[in-house]
Amino acid sequence: MNISLKKVIWIIILCVMVMCIVSALFQMRRGKNVEQSLADTRQALRQQGFKTDLADFNFSTDAAPRAREAALSTFSTPLRFNASGARLEFMPTVGNNAVIVIWKQDWVKTGSDEIHWPDLREALDGSQWALDAACDAILSGPIRFNLDASKGSKMLLRPLASLRNLSLALSSREVLELHEKNPDAAWTNLLAATRLATAWEPEPAEVLHIVRFRLAASAFDDAWQALQSTGWPDEKLAGLQHEWEMVNFFTNLPDTAAFSRASAVAMCQQQRHEPLAGGISFADLVKEAVRSPAAAASELKNEYNEARYRSSGTYDDEKNLLLYYQNRELEIRHAIQSPTWADMCAMPGVTNIVAFKSPYRSRLQTLLNMQQMSMRLQLLGGGLLGRAAEVEARRRILITAIALERYHGKHGAYPATLTELAPDFLKSVPLDFMDGQPLRYRLTDDGHFMLYSVGLDSVDNGGKIPLHSGDEGFERPGRLGSPLPENDIVWPRPATTAEVEELHRREVRAREMQNQRQLEQESEVEWEQSPLRQARTEKILATKWNPNAGNMTFEGQPLGDYIRNEKFTGTNLMSLADLLTPRQVITGAEPEDLTFEMPVSYKAITNIGSLVLMVDADLEEPMTADTGGKMQELSRATNGNCLVVWHTIYDPPGRHAIQVQLTAMTERGGEFCGKGPAILVNTTNLCQFSLDSSTYDVELGATFHARLPEVNCLYKIECLTTNGEHLATLTGSTTNGEFKTVWNLMDEHGHRLNGETFNSVIHLTDEHGHRLNGETFNSVIHLTLPDSGRTQTLRGP
Repeated sequence: MNISLKKVIWIIILCVMVMCIVSALFQMRRGKNVEQSLADTRQALRQQGFKTDLADFNFSTDAAPRAREAALSTFSTPLRFNASGARLEFMPTVGNNAVIVIWKQDWVKTGSDEIHWPDLREALDGSQWALDAACDAILSGPIRFNLDASKGSKMLLRPLASLRNLSLALSSREVLELHEKNPDAAWTNLLAATRLATAWEPEPAEVLHIVRFRLAASAFDDAWQALQSTGWPDEKLAGLQHEWEMVNFFTNLPDTAAFSRASAVAMCQQQRHEPLAGGISFADLVKEAVRSPAAAASELKNEYNEARYRSSGTYDDEKNLLLYYQNRELEIRHAIQSPTWADMCAMPGVTNIVAFKSPYRSRLQTLLNMQQMSMRLQLLGGGLLGRAAEVEARRRILITAIALERYHGKHGAYPATLTELAPDFLKSVPLDFMDGQPLRYRLTDDGHFMLYSVGLDSVDNGGKIPLHSGDEGFERPGRLGSPLPENDIVWPRPATTAEVEELHRREVRAREMQNQRQLEQESEVEWEQSPLRQARTEKILATKWNPNAGNMTFEGQPLGDYIRNEKFTGTNLMSLADLLTPRQVITGAEPEDLTFEMPVSYKAITNIGSLVLMVDADLEEPMTADTGGKMQELSRATNGNCLVVWHTIYDPPGRHAIQVQLTAMTERGGEFCGKGPAILVNTTNLCQFSLDSSTYDVELGATFHARLPEVNCLYKIECLTTNGEHLATLTGSTTNGEFKTVWNLMDEHGHRLNGETFNSVIHLTDEHGHRLNGETFNSVIHLTLPDSGRTQTLRGP
């Protein structure tokens, strides 16, 4: 590098340093100004009664609330009622305005599954002591949680998961007790679920209020289910009504803005005092300037911006956040004084909340954006005040519904209008919080009633319930910012028996069709994989069985000793290879069904797991993911051995490598898997059926879908009852080596087969229509392939 270039670089560096020093002096002076402005703003707010710092908040509790908190915190994980872990559905809707009384049914729903009552009882009994302790704690006094306010937005909110899980457990036990006709126990669980919402005044964190709103919506559903049972004493109903009359869900909402303000201020202060991350030394800066002046300039710019933000930007942000949340707090204070949601909506900051935006690009702005987005998702697009308005509408509906039940208990019928409830059961005619009009009420023809609010859109939709409810009673908009849903907030009528049966039929039907579609998809995959599996048959047969496998142990003893059938082998200690080598047994059901016997104890095998045939299985896969022989059955032989029947018509004809695989669960919950030696088996079925041909649908009919080794064929399918009576005949031809036909389950006389089992006899004939004689089995397939002249007799699926 020449001397003149070095001088230029040093001149540039010196100029930059002088500019940095001048800028730093300027920023120091500006920093003192913005710091003073921040101090003045904080002092003014505090003089007006606004909380500005986390030290202004104290969420600690004394011994009694802490003891109650400990009892409620037991439910850190949800109860599992089935393998999927799905939660129970407490308000399954039927049509637009009716809900199923689930405790009157033979099952409860989890959305896609049905849980029977004994299974629900078994799940709840495992937590009975914890539920009893939680009920006692809830009913013993106000609910408070000991939280560390000094953490601000990072405050650990331990109660959240426990409260929701506990609410679901109490709701589940309530409907179970109602089903088992234990009204006192049901009422205790209802009252405990109610007090989770009414006896808890959340600390001023938005997410805690959201949880409380959801608990209140869940308690609303619990009360609906309970009040479908008659004969509740008036004193119980009056007590529940009083519980809801005394609660105010708008209390402490303004303090959420105050706590958010203090938390944001703490974030500013923390960032201001944190050490600078990274940075570059003067020597490294010189090296970078020599290598790349542009990169050095960019590094200087970044450090300058960071230093500028630390010295003045954090003070600007802190001051602006104090004022931003002051406006938000004032907006909430004014809004909650409104008599209706319609009046509230006209105020600023209710439905059009403006997010805080900093003029600086900083980590603080990123954190605030993430928090605001998370809160919007939890609020389901409706805003904190909108969620509070929904819960207030539900509260008024529930109070009115209880009063209606008390009126019914006294007079034997529901009133014609709500005005008849005052003054004996209500102080005045109940008004809809959404629009200030009386709650909508009408009697139904079956002696029940409908009661509803017009909802957040303030449009009367006639008591329309969303068919797919949102999260715990909140109607979920399609996406953030979407229009309010066209649904009302409804105390629905109970669905009739006919409506429940029709819904159940449709759901069963939908599951059947879904299963059928899944089976069809599996069939396509199976057909595509069958030739790929067969291509590795020779490799499997050529692979020697690992002699070390003979030393496999299970639960500390040799596997052979554990599974050997002593009644069959006696004192003959067969090797593990002999025990796990399948031996074909001729039963007369060939070639459609091949039966294999293994001298292992059926009782021992089924006690620890299962045993399957692996057909052309991937050598690298220890389990059964990639294997043929999907249609097989394990059974007990008369001598106690294991029998496996392989239905070969669902696999391609030809050579196959067969292995026995044993899978078992150890006492510690581990999984054991062992394979035996491979043997060669030749299958001679010329017709490979798809898996979906193995079942039939009472509405879609029976599918016969098969592939052939040659393209040309004529076929005839005879469908028979299980005792051989003729039902129908289907005929057709194929020129592509595949046929698919569906029988509509109608016999030749127009009678429909409803849920009965039948056999099929499929005759595949040559192009001249000749049928073959010499049938070997009843219910047979007569197959002729004219191009090769091959024939075969098979039973159909």
